[in-house]
Amino acid sequence: MLLLAFSGVLERTDRWWFDSLQAFGADHAPMPDGTAMVLIDEQSLEVMGQAPFAMRWPWPRAAFAALLAGLQASGATGIAVDLVFFENSAAAEQDALLGAVAAGLDGVVLAAIPNQLPVVWPEEFRQANPGLFVGKARWGYVNSQPDADSVTRAYLPVGSLAAAVLEPDVVAPKTGDAPALLRWRGNLEQLRARELTMLSAAPFVVAGWEILQQATQASPDLDPLELAVAINAAPAPEGAVFDRVHGKTVFVGANAAATFDAIATPLGAPEPGIVLHWNAWSNLMADDFLAPLPHWLSWVAALAVIALLQISGNAITGLRRPAVVAIATGVLLVAISAALFLAGFWFAPGLPVVAAALGFTAVAVESFHSERARKQEIQGWFGAYVSPAVVRRLLADPNAIELGGEMREATILFSDIAGFTTISERLTPTQLVGLINRFLEGQTERILDHGGYLDKYIGDAVMAVFGSPEELGNHALNACQAALACRAALEQLNDEIEGQFGMRLGMRTGINTGDVIVGNVGSTRKRNFTVLGDAVNLASRLEGANKETGTSILLGPLTAAQVVGRMILRPVARLQVKGKTQAVEVFELLADGNHADDAMREFVVTFTRAFRAYCERKFIEAAATFAQAQVQRPNDLLSAYYHEDALRLSRTPPEPGWQGVLKLETK
Repeated sequence: MLLLAFSGVLERTDRWWFDSLQAFGADHAPMPDGTAMVLIDEQSLEVMGQAPFAMRWPWPRAAFAALLAGLQASGATGIAVDLVFFENSAAAEQDALLGAVAAGLDGVVLAAIPNQLPVVWPEEFRQANPGLFVGKARWGYVNSQPDADSVTRAYLPVGSLAAAVLEPDVVAPKTGDAPALLRWRGNLEQLRARELTMLSAAPFVVAGWEILQQATQASPDLDPLELAVAINAAPAPEGAVFDRVHGKTVFVGANAAATFDAIATPLGAPEPGIVLHWNAWSNLMADDFLAPLPHWLSWVAALAVIALLQISGNAITGLRRPAVVAIATGVLLVAISAALFLAGFWFAPGLPVVAAALGFTAVAVESFHSERARKQEIQGWFGAYVSPAVVRRLLADPNAIELGGEMREATILFSDIAGFTTISERLTPTQLVGLINRFLEGQTERILDHGGYLDKYIGDAVMAVFGSPEELGNHALNACQAALACRAALEQLNDEIEGQFGMRLGMRTGINTGDVIVGNVGSTRKRNFTVLGDAVNLASRLEGANKETGTSILLGPLTAAQVVGRMILRPVARLQVKGKTQAVEVFELLADGNHADDAMREFVVTFTRAFRAYCERKFIEAAATFAQAQVQRPNDLLSAYYHEDALRLSRTPPEPGWQGVLKLETK
């Protein structure tokens, strides 16, 4: 950040942002009243280049004297001339004429630069006419102070052309002796669009030429006061163009290509220099120069952003929070800079915004290295964790550690917390981990109590196998009993956590029986004793299908066939899971047959009768029976779904090949 700060790159960024704000705010800055701009433009050069004048640029000094006379006769109250007269012309009498006219007209201010006053007012002339110069500003400095990129953004009001045309008590007292940041009202085109009076100089030169001839006849020796009296006594030129400068402060400048008076501004380049002085005069009138805030504030903001990113990076694993902090602080700093600009202050946001980007990069690099080291450490920890059942098998048969497998029938159980994402958003990381550990503790104990092998934890999910690696007589029944025990354990846990966190957890379970490949899977350096096959995949799909069917424990067809009579089941659907072309009969495990009450059994009988009618396309009968099932179990989502679907199909019967398959598009 230090390297960037002292390289000048950030200054260019801040200048670009400053210019962008100027371009946005130009149309919103207030426009002063009582002002006009008279330009020596291409039209002026064309008119004065024709007969009877036939003048080429640069014009003779008499033409500028005529311009001043025309503006004075038109009623201009002040005339600021951004034209440099720093060299004597070939005709000394013309220099004397312009000097006398400009000095005699009280509201005229000519351009100057330090140590170089207009040559039309030589020292002896000023000494001979002290009353015209003492106690009043008759010239103003026009030298601009561009930045390193040649764009003029600041203006020195003291002694300037813009300040000279004002009364002394009008000049804003807050500008001081240092250059002040301008608040631009617009470039030439924008000011014209904002209806600033802009006129060509030619009509005033033509009108003033005749007035000037009459004035010189009245004062052949070019006495400034006599010339001024004659000009003021001349009748005002007739025409709308002359009325537009009456009672206004007029800024005179050159805009034609041949005049070579152009500067670069925040609003674009090139612009005639008179636009700079007019904008500065507007700032003085409204007292709204931009006040630059101390640069150390940018450093304070940058250090604060870095500290905030460091804290956010240490507070939590991952980069989401640091990224949000970096983006939010960057946007906030830019917004603050824009708001301050509109309030009249300039705050350079480049340094703190770059600090946000660099700080996030540093946090990301550190997080990457820390996360990789942490993962390696965790892999070392958990690489040593092995199921007791696998350990017992290895003790009995050391050759079982070799990679390979065998085909065996087994029952696979997948269980998962319902709505885990919502739960995780409500708890702190410590609370969440503690809650998950308590949940997994209860699930693991019940699975092991019923002869299951805990294959793995998948976040908050559990995968268990019944019938491997140890033989288990009725693995399907044991898996179902374990699932019911796990659900009962969760209910006990819910009674505890409801008072602690104000929530209750739900659980989804999928159980399927089938032939699987049992054995060691992995590499020579890392291996896992697990099961593979379509039966495993279907068990996983059944766990997720609970979300779609509104059920809790779903059984595959072979599992249901092996436990029917011992467990209370109800048909759920002919289900086609994602990735499969064939549908399978799926059942929900409701209760152990030894513990089911009469209400539960009656509900299952009703629901099963309704489901059979639905599959046999007896939709009216099915709808009525599902409605009866809803009465017996009001909160059953599956009964409600089939009731509505049966009504729909009764109104619009399906095609003859309809089989009532429920197709899942997600895993």
